[in-house]
Amino acid sequence: MSDAQERPAPALRIADADRDAAAERLREAVAVGRLELAELDERLTAVYAAKTRADLEPLTADLPSEPAQPRSGVEAPPLVLETTSGSLKRDGYWQVPERITVECTSGTVKLDFTAAECPHREVAVEAYAKSGSVVLVVPHGWWVNLDDASASSGTVVNKVKGPPAAGAPGLRVSGTVKSGSIKARHPRRGFWAWLLRRPA
Repeated sequence: MSDAQERPAPALRIADADRDAAAERLREAVAVGRLELAELDERLTAVYAAKTRADLEPLTADLPSEPAQPRSGVEAPPLVLETTSGSLKRDGYWQVPERITVECTSGTVKLDFTAAECPHREVAVEAYAKSGSVVLVVPHGWWVNLDDASASSGTVVNKVKGPPAAGAPGLRVSGTVKSGSIKARHPRRGFWAWLLRRPA
């Protein structure tokens, strides 16, 4: 047997995109209740330290290949997102429930409604930020009401301007901020859209 036949195949290296995809699957698993937050922190640390596919695959091996989606016509259950030091994000397609609760101690929680399906005229969002940040990104035409959110030494900022579109959904946000922030805004423009002065 030759040396080439005896030598094992080298481990396949992974790219940042592979790590990001695995991290997103873990965050989706937390959002639907498959993983606890403590497990998320441990696995995210291992994901971003992974160098080969053999390092990465065991971290998502017990999760389904496709994220769970609410069945059409079935009301999505209330969404609860909590983080103590990491970051959580909901973006892309997802079904917006009527109630959302966010608790952020020192990390970041971002809810991007740009491509979400929202069957409700009004969504109640309870947001609590100690030293972390809660970011709400809504499409143009939506409305956001932050009148019931208060801050002691942090900030509550609503950058969603202009009259809402007829029949458009909206977020009614309540909660408290200690030294962190709650911010509502529209999607940011890409570089070329900004250069050509196109809307987001």
